[in-house]
Amino acid sequence: MPEAKPQDKPGGNPLIDRVGFGSGTMIAQGYGAVDEDAARGAVDAAYEAGVRFFDTAHFYGSGRSEALVGEMLDGRRDQVRLCTKGGVRYTDPTDLLTLVRDSSYDALREFMEQSLTRLRTDHVDVYLLHQFDPSLTPEQQMENLGRLKDEGLARDVGFCNFGAEASRRALATGIPTAVEYSFSLLDHRYLNELADAGRRGGLRVTYGSYVHGLLSENFAEDHEFEPDDWRGRSRLEGRSGTSGNVFFAGEAFAANVAIARRLRALADSVGLSLAAFVLAVTVRQPHSDIALFGCRNAGEVRDGLRGLSTTIDDDLLARVAEILATAERPAENRLGLPDHVSGRS
Repeated sequence: MPEAKPQDKPGGNPLIDRVGFGSGTMIAQGYGAVDEDAARGAVDAAYEAGVRFFDTAHFYGSGRSEALVGEMLDGRRDQVRLCTKGGVRYTDPTDLLTLVRDSSYDALREFMEQSLTRLRTDHVDVYLLHQFDPSLTPEQQMENLGRLKDEGLARDVGFCNFGAEASRRALATGIPTAVEYSFSLLDHRYLNELADAGRRGGLRVTYGSYVHGLLSENFAEDHEFEPDDWRGRSRLEGRSGTSGNVFFAGEAFAANVAIARRLRALADSVGLSLAAFVLAVTVRQPHSDIALFGCRNAGEVRDGLRGLSTTIDDDLLARVAEILATAERPAENRLGLPDHVSGRS
């Protein structure tokens, strides 16, 4: 896997290589109004701070995320590692429930060509299937990915969000060299899958460090989301439409807001925002190689990275663990859930 060229660590952040910029939040459908100029500023701020891993996807903003990342990293391509994802699209970009999964070779080849054009490059460093395609076996999906790698279009290939059995079978082919799963202080659903990939020497990327804003924003239990924000719909409709909604549905939202409030008190004790503290603690966990953090503007990027150069000692980490162990955590946050709850196939 080609590494980014050595760089000084701007701002003295010793853990900068453990984080990656996640571009889903800044431009993807379902998070409310989008400010593209602010998104450009976020990508630029991440690069200037020393971040060299950038994660995006074909269906974030129906291509707009990839286009903005490609625009802002134009001329910097040999300094960064680009990760994008394919195999899913919306038949109606305004409706998150119209998702179609297609990991056939022809579809992936078309997804890839469109992604490369938007990213202004002739290859990506990591290419992942965004979701499991139930019309194909895990082995067939890996074979299709392997063809893209053999053609020189991707250096590493793998998958996101596969369930336990699909993940085991996919990894057993020996083709995938990278996986991406949700992991955060609140979300331990996929530790087994991450550990399996790690034992095989694959790159483990994790997303959702901020749990879609729960661990970065100052929510109250009665927070009102914008009408087009999926998080608000999840509170009312329950578990439908996205794997992250279990943290917002029903009583889970209030329980997680209470946990965030306790973590914020620890952040205050070391002079950090909740977002900066959470990212600093998350990258110190052993479950991932690259922890993505999603931001919508340059200020959020700079604030989030502040914690990487702040001392987080064992005592503070133990206090975080105590909060998580003693809180009334919703069952959906935990490892080993039934398949119909966790989204596993």
